[in-house]
Amino acid sequence: MAAAAEEWEAPSRALRALAWLGQEFMSDWEAQDLRAALFQLLLLWLLVSLLGIQVAWRVYGNTVTGLYYRQGPGGQNGGTPDGSSHFSSWESSSNEAMKTHRE
Repeated sequence: MAAAAEEWEAPSRALRALAWLGQEFMSDWEAQDLRAALFQLLLLWLLVSLLGIQVAWRVYGNTVTGLYYRQGPGGQNGGTPDGSSHFSSWESSSNEAMKTHRE
């Protein structure tokens, strides 16, 4: 029986400390109108920002994903394609002329 009481002692202490911290926060909240208003403003800003990120991801998420993940036989995220390589100049012999960006 004593082992069971010791087992629950630490969580009950943590809950009492959390309840005390909540009471202190509420008393401080009621005493400081400016601090409460600033906290509410920053919380509102955070929620609006997260909502904006969510909306932007729904609108542009597929476009962003398409930029970073290779489509087709090459796999995802830089996998090697089964077909011919896009870097044929690296694999070719050194006798061939290299093309410049203007060609």
